[in-house]
Amino acid sequence: MSKLYMKQKIRLIYDCLRAPYDFANILQVVLATNACELHITGQSLRHDHPKVLGKVSSWSAKIGKVGLPKMPIYYYDSLEECAEAMHAKGVCLIGTSPQAVKSFFGLDFRKNDFAIVFGTEVGGLSRLKKGLMNEMVQIPMGDQLDFMTLSVITPVVVYEILRRRKINKF
Repeated sequence: MSKLYMKQKIRLIYDCLRAPYDFANILQVVLATNACELHITGQSLRHDHPKVLGKVSSWSAKIGKVGLPKMPIYYYDSLEECAEAMHAKGVCLIGTSPQAVKSFFGLDFRKNDFAIVFGTEVGGLSRLKKGLMNEMVQIPMGDQLDFMTLSVITPVVVYEILRRRKINKF
């Protein structure tokens, strides 16, 4: 991956990330791309939780031996605190919801002034938390499915952003 992508980290915000398997899969995408920074809010697990580390270590002998490398991961007590910090930096918060009208695929990823926000798998983003967002988007899906898990949707989002940035030579 080019140095340009490494400079422009994709900001991913997860509210109340509690499933070790999902967190491990998200870390796998972060490590594979070296293109993301994670912002974790609320009563979330930590990336160094034994169940998260155990899963990631089972996939990588190197991590099993030396542990996780240093990654840009930031923790906040609440999504509100994270949103305030992001807005103060001029970052546009783009929330995800299957009920949103606008498509994720219609976004412009050439600038790095945004963060993609994911709610809990059980309830998504509450109405109050949606109010913190600058806009809401959906990841288009067929009629047979109401939602995708965080461990499934994260690679879709990250690789689409990277693909678009490369196509646009940005």
